[in-house]
Amino acid sequence: MAQKLKQAAGGTPKVTLSLAQGDPAAVTISEWVVSYGGNPLILNDQGSVQAFTTLQQLWKQQLLAKESLQAKFDTEVNYLQGQTSWLAQNWPFTSSSLNDQGLLEEFNVYPGWAGPARAAHVIGGEVLGIPKGVSGKQKDAAIQFANYLMSKEAQEIFVAKNGWPSVRDDAAAQVPEELKTTFDAIQKALTDGWYRPNVAYWSDASDAINAAIQRIMVKGESPKPVLDDLHRDIEAAAKKKGAQYPPSS
Repeated sequence: MAQKLKQAAGGTPKVTLSLAQGDPAAVTISEWVVSYGGNPLILNDQGSVQAFTTLQQLWKQQLLAKESLQAKFDTEVNYLQGQTSWLAQNWPFTSSSLNDQGLLEEFNVYPGWAGPARAAHVIGGEVLGIPKGVSGKQKDAAIQFANYLMSKEAQEIFVAKNGWPSVRDDAAAQVPEELKTTFDAIQKALTDGWYRPNVAYWSDASDAINAAIQRIMVKGESPKPVLDDLHRDIEAAAKKKGAQYPPSS
């Protein structure tokens, strides 16, 4: 697919992956690793090595646009809008933004690709939290506001206005016609959903994944030795924080 798009564009790569430094890269690579049957917390298992080997090949063959290294939820919209990218794996935010610009009808929206083991799409969203130290009327008001955002009434507004999936099964609403294709694709993608691991050393795993991108994709180092090194870093971080390692699942 990437080869055909590049050929159609006269030799210019037209696929972007969201590999911007930090969480964008960690989330995107986690999806790839899981889709190959690997575990991003292990990072040197067979699935992880296969995933990075494929990514390295795509990069060496210049089938991924160099803008992938700066791509994230908002810049991907710009790349699609300006035709830097013809295909981008991204969040529901993209459709809303393109729809606001009157451009969504120019694009096809689908649930996303799958690896040899499965399709894997990280399930994300907003987190409602109350910082330590907040008390009294401020805490009561924060809880009241959080409860409203999670209410059936509020969730129906989000579905109707944004075409976003709801945290509630009973928040059915009429999705705008122009966002219906996106909403249907999201619902399908959720059936292949994968939750980012809730472990104390996730930030260390994220750092390791970002380092792997630089060493394997950008610098061209051999995937297995690099991932062996980074696996040891993750293992040491987990043990330092008293976490079970390897993870139970």
